[in-house]
Amino acid sequence: MLPVLQNRPDDILASGTHRGFDWVVMHNGMGFRCGYVRVPADHPWAAIEWHGSSFDAGVRVHGGVTFVESDTYTDGRWIGFDCGHYGDAPDPNLPHRWTASDMPMFSGDAVRTQGYVEYECRSLCEQAAEAV
Repeated sequence: MLPVLQNRPDDILASGTHRGFDWVVMHNGMGFRCGYVRVPADHPWAAIEWHGSSFDAGVRVHGGVTFVESDTYTDGRWIGFDCGHYGDAPDPNLPHRWTASDMPMFSGDAVRTQGYVEYECRSLCEQAAEAV
């Protein structure tokens, strides 16, 4: 299980399985959605070293891979991304620690919708399936 799922189950916005890989969409408490995909221990991505800012697996996902953490119940790993990058805007409809007037918003920024993040999770599942 993704450790953050244990500590913040109310932050889960959606979850599912695609091409045999589990995925989860959560909000981060700052108005942004994050997506995660679990790969099993025998998957090639499970052996790649995470350096905090680089995950060299040729993965194409919104903003790049920004999270890699071991699954608490299996030998697998969770690979994740967030939608809080330059060009992204917080969704005022998601729970957040700011008042609406405090939320950062810049001209041209786009809210990454639930559908968008679910699509990115399924795309990451597709890439994980192709890497096997």
